[in-house]
Amino acid sequence: MKVTLGINRPVKKSGLSVADRQRELIDFYEAYEDLVETLCDAAQYGPTPALDLGYARARGQMQASYPALKPFLLSYLEFQTDDAEAGLKLCGRPLDAFEALVAAFDLHEFFKMDDGNMISRINRTREALNGYGEHLRLLAARIE
Repeated sequence: MKVTLGINRPVKKSGLSVADRQRELIDFYEAYEDLVETLCDAAQYGPTPALDLGYARARGQMQASYPALKPFLLSYLEFQTDDAEAGLKLCGRPLDAFEALVAAFDLHEFFKMDDGNMISRINRTREALNGYGEHLRLLAARIE
């Protein structure tokens, strides 16, 4: 399908539809909320085998789906140097806030390397998710 913008400049439309992007974001957000709940519980009660299992599951889901969403979410993410530094400590490369939340192999490693910025990362990543979600809602409204 070709869409013409301006004076006879055809632009090829490709990729997922807005509705598909919204479903993709909802699926990612569910894994994200599971991760946040697990991290907060582990911070309060300490890592347990059940919480470690929850972290591994949410971590795997997020790592599988984040690459497709990353270009969009980064547009709404406030960057901080502590994210990159945490990544360097955990895996030897700079990370963004989403990646820093799932960089540790397990909760013991996560809290061993915790730099005290977990809540800040959660707040900033949640804002990015909300910003991208709002963008998709506005696009969907324009299409209807």
